[in-house]
Amino acid sequence: MHKVLLIDDDVPMLKLLQQMLPWEDMQLRVVGATYSSAKALHLFKETMPDIVITDIGLPQKNGLELAAAFAELKPDVRLIFLTCHEDFHYAQQAVKLNADDYLLKDQLTAEQLKQSLRKALRLLKAKATRLEPEVTGYSTELYKHGLFQRVLHGLEADATREQAAQLGVSWSYPWFMFSIVHVNYITFDEHYDHGDLSLVLYAVYNIAQELAEPHEGVTVFLLGDHLVVLHNFRVNLARNAELQLSKFVQELRLQCERVLKLGLSIMSMTDKLELRGIGSVYQQLLHGKFEFYEGDDLVAPDLGGLLQHMFLQAPPRFLEHFKPGLERALLVQDANALSDIVRQMGEAARQQRTEPDQFIRDVVYLLRRMEMMFAESMRDESLYDYLSLTRTIADASALTVRKLVEISGTPKHGSEKAVQEPKLQVIQQFIDRHLSENITSIDIARYLYLNPSYFSRYFKRLTGVNFTDYVHQYKMKIAAKMLKSSDQTLESLAIGLGYSERTYFSKVFKKYIGISPSEYKLKHAAPGKNAK
Repeated sequence: MHKVLLIDDDVPMLKLLQQMLPWEDMQLRVVGATYSSAKALHLFKETMPDIVITDIGLPQKNGLELAAAFAELKPDVRLIFLTCHEDFHYAQQAVKLNADDYLLKDQLTAEQLKQSLRKALRLLKAKATRLEPEVTGYSTELYKHGLFQRVLHGLEADATREQAAQLGVSWSYPWFMFSIVHVNYITFDEHYDHGDLSLVLYAVYNIAQELAEPHEGVTVFLLGDHLVVLHNFRVNLARNAELQLSKFVQELRLQCERVLKLGLSIMSMTDKLELRGIGSVYQQLLHGKFEFYEGDDLVAPDLGGLLQHMFLQAPPRFLEHFKPGLERALLVQDANALSDIVRQMGEAARQQRTEPDQFIRDVVYLLRRMEMMFAESMRDESLYDYLSLTRTIADASALTVRKLVEISGTPKHGSEKAVQEPKLQVIQQFIDRHLSENITSIDIARYLYLNPSYFSRYFKRLTGVNFTDYVHQYKMKIAAKMLKSSDQTLESLAIGLGYSERTYFSKVFKKYIGISPSEYKLKHAAPGKNAK
């Protein structure tokens, strides 16, 4: 019979825990119950329990600190945490302490507590009876990883089933189907730091493992940035295997949204697969990104149907024509316009069935250019990492909008919106694109979606001169370079810079350079050459 210690500073809750379950019927004995963390440590040393159920929010030394002390005294103690706080910081610490569960007190039921205790008992039994004494915890995960490698490479089925049985995994039925589960990175970025990613994925894995316990034939694997849910089944009219797998992954989705505030992208292959055939199908689904344009929940009855909808290579830089619109929206901090342009980019990719990795590469290329042009300094790189991992265009688009808003410095919803002042570099680029035209401050104000009067005042403050003088001066510097390096006539040079009359061009040139174009060309001409 295994020993249990109960700890909670809420005395009514402590009594409820003692009365909630038929402890002895479950081969458990409550050896202590206390509301004091100091007394809890004393009781632990005295009784050395196998399982500890403790509240986190204890005075003096909290439940997490207590658990760490318990683990030093007895490394194989099983831990179940209770809390009033649905806070990932606590869940994060619980995962680090290898806790078996993390339960919310106001939602606690006898069945939930039973499930947690059964898990703890199973792990205690595994330590005592299975394989080597240390094939639990981290070692178990290594064995599971090895098991999936056998599945991946299609090794001999009987030997693979035997290895699974050694881990307590029963694959006694002939057929398999599976789901691949990824996180939605836009929801991850809303609640966590980049460095928390591996820990959050492990938390998703823990939730999936707990949910799998009552589901016959379901085995969960954590593989880098995603989970694989294998469902072993036999054809049975009374039990729809596809429905069972769907029910499981939807439960997982709901729990991750509730506990971790995390969205999931799930792709399920519901064809009947033999054990040795899983690996090749899994590889094609993982690398194919077939769900990219389909949403967060794609169910494929067979691989052939997916392969008929292959992606296509778009022309290089096929998103380039969205660049001017992005520039304007960034300059005036128009988050709605940014969102609309990104939506159009996604729709263009969807209609062309653009290969997902190419779409992401082109998006990143655009974002890098926008960041270099508009951001005051290089920002956090984490969103670029998430873009490389994302599995759906909805997730990619949301991440892209968030990055653009970050680049522009757009105030968050509800805050006072300031006018974004365009950089001189952007204004010069506009002039460069319209060198042969007679552009005015009204033209560029319209391009930037700014009030012309405001733009004129801002530009004078930025450069010390009015816009007309600046354009003339800018063009005359270009003209001077051209006169030194080319044999263009003054007429063609004037027309190329937006001056229809040579005499007016010469007058403007002399005003800003100090001498006439002919004198300048003669002064800088190579020996033996004359001005035309």
